[in-house]
Amino acid sequence: MLTPDDLRYIRSQFSTLEALCIGRGEQPAAVRLQIRDRVMPAPTYVLDDGTEMFPPDYFALVDDAGGVGELRASFFERYARAAGPRTPESEITVEWEAYLSGVYGACLVRVSPETIYEKESLVKSLGARLAEPRIDDAEWRRCVRRDVSRLDELEREFAPCDRQRFGGSVSRDRLITAPRALYPDLFA
Repeated sequence: MLTPDDLRYIRSQFSTLEALCIGRGEQPAAVRLQIRDRVMPAPTYVLDDGTEMFPPDYFALVDDAGGVGELRASFFERYARAAGPRTPESEITVEWEAYLSGVYGACLVRVSPETIYEKESLVKSLGARLAEPRIDDAEWRRCVRRDVSRLDELEREFAPCDRQRFGGSVSRDRLITAPRALYPDLFA
């Protein structure tokens, strides 16, 4: 059950498939078949009345790829370019499946293979740095400040319901809000 705060946030930040298809030539019913067939991402949110909500850049990757038929290959190529040539295909497959689930629409302002990789890299590096604080180390402070700021640029605010959806806190809570509260002098 979504709260009024959830609904306010979701409706202000996301759109229906019908609204996103206006002027594109795609029919929502056809896109829903592509979602069912796991070639396009699922909605990020489904409201209590069944309304599906999608990020505003929902069609950006498919447009960049040149069509739905090229989307998977383009995603894999772009992710491998961002992550490096030694990235195992199994890692890219995991991220592709997460992309298809619609989950990245909840956390990223712009959903792309590059931002997915960058977000996951920042989550790992910040998590490791914050687990072993070295507040007297200038390099540690510089890296934490830089990475928190960059993650803040990449991530959405998240809907209140996302805390339950993702099992407690979200990356914004742990890696942006908490460090800023814990080390306010770093961000003054």
